[in-house]
Amino acid sequence: MSDTRSDPFAMPNAQSMLGMDPSQMNETFRSMTQKSMEQSKEAYGRMKAAADEATKALESTMENAHQGSLQLSKRAIDAMRTNAELGFQHLDSMMTAKTFAEMIEMQTAYVRKQVEMATDQVKEMQTLTQAVAQDMMKPGRDAFQKASKGN
Repeated sequence: MSDTRSDPFAMPNAQSMLGMDPSQMNETFRSMTQKSMEQSKEAYGRMKAAADEATKALESTMENAHQGSLQLSKRAIDAMRTNAELGFQHLDSMMTAKTFAEMIEMQTAYVRKQVEMATDQVKEMQTLTQAVAQDMMKPGRDAFQKASKGN
């Protein structure tokens, strides 16, 4: 082996050039690769768990939206049925009116009752809509809070 100081064309040995033994380079590279793989697996696991949580939250949100829609539809149908029944009852009672004044009195009472009932129905639908919206947003809100605590 020749001395690199006396021979300008001699190749320096790898150990003196890198400051480490080449046989240890393989072990260092293997260790770094293994650590990188472990970190990648952990990151994938966290990403998969987050995706699973997001999927569950979306599924719950969709189910809550579906159930809420059914509740709102049922309530709207009930309101229409009640209004139709009261309308038919009103027509029946109008047939029994003996005077024009009695008919006006019955009509005025009916309209007043319809306005009161419509107001109550609107309030009820508003309350139900707010409850449905809260139920629908709950899974997403819970998932967000859980994710925020995890960071």
